[in-house]
Amino acid sequence: MIGCEKNNDSALMRRSCLIRRTIMLVIVLGAVSGGLYYLQHMDSTPQAMQARGPQTLPVGMVTLTARTVPMQPLYLGQAEASQTVEIRARVNGFLESRHFEEGGAVEEGQLLFRIDPRSFGADLDLAKAQLASAQAEYAQAEKKVDRYTRLRKSGSTTQDELDQWRTAQLVAQANIMMARARIVKADLDLGYTSITSPITGHIGMAQKDVGSYVDGSTGGLLAVVEKTDPIYVRYTVSEQDILQARRMAASGRTNQPLVDQITLSLTLADGAPYPLKGKISYTDPQIDPSTSSSVMRGTFPNPGGQLRPGQFVHVRVDGINRLNALLVPKSAVIQNPTGAFVYVVGEGDKAELRPVKLGEWQAGQWVVEDGLKPGETVITDHLMQVRPGMAVTRAPEAKPQAAGTSEG
Repeated sequence: MIGCEKNNDSALMRRSCLIRRTIMLVIVLGAVSGGLYYLQHMDSTPQAMQARGPQTLPVGMVTLTARTVPMQPLYLGQAEASQTVEIRARVNGFLESRHFEEGGAVEEGQLLFRIDPRSFGADLDLAKAQLASAQAEYAQAEKKVDRYTRLRKSGSTTQDELDQWRTAQLVAQANIMMARARIVKADLDLGYTSITSPITGHIGMAQKDVGSYVDGSTGGLLAVVEKTDPIYVRYTVSEQDILQARRMAASGRTNQPLVDQITLSLTLADGAPYPLKGKISYTDPQIDPSTSSSVMRGTFPNPGGQLRPGQFVHVRVDGINRLNALLVPKSAVIQNPTGAFVYVVGEGDKAELRPVKLGEWQAGQWVVEDGLKPGETVITDHLMQVRPGMAVTRAPEAKPQAAGTSEG
């Protein structure tokens, strides 16, 4: 403006100054018009806001319905052989040979070890010879008894001589019995020199090398064979879980299946499921006071040897169902040190904060033990924006985008 006054002598400068003044006037008039429009249409006074009423927040909702859901509790278990047999020597001698691969599979009746049998074969021959000698003595005594019995009738011998031969006959008969027993014993000992597997399974390391002397009474352990098909899986259930299961069954919140109606599923350490199902084969009738838990055992088929003794697995119990259960999504639950809460759509479609008692986790949802009833509606999102008493409405569901279309 001042510049325009200083250059009054130039017509060109006057026209330029006039244009600048016109532009500035247009800008000022536009700003004033916009402010007036905003004040007319967006009244932000307290009276105006109260007249408009509280805002309604669109939120996701779910209406609760009672349903039956599987409980499927999980426990940490450990596999163990269904049968373990220690292979021991039953006679003394030197190991002559070994007939298996350490750590490999063995069949029932398969030869595992052989102890030098020569001394036991000689004992068997000696027992047979003693039997033959005793039989000869018995035959001789039998003839003498017959002869002296006839002589005694004719008075040609005394009763003492007859009694002596009868005693000799009884002694020979006893010797026959002892010789036969020696034969049985020698034959058994000879058979014990060939050590076979009593079961089909897997054998561990040999505890004695070929050429070692083994003692049948002490230190005779040669190897251990374990049967792994079927295989056992042992797991423990806490006393609290047992008591809770009994209370829920008694109150009708769960079904009460028989033991043979319950199946067991396994998950391996790498997260892969074991393909074959198992059955409960043992339940400890006592609670271990040192751990406050009870031992359970399941039996699983293991034809391919995928499960090995000592392997850790997760055991899932199938067949127990939760009746009339109420489930809420994880996103609907607010948890803090004071407990768990959910927002329920109450009277007048207003949000109501409700404390709840949570049960087990079920397929991404919480089972609610207490605090909710069937038919109530729970808010599932925008929990950070919701406040008690706030009006809410069901948010429209997003329509799926048609195939083959894209934005832009």
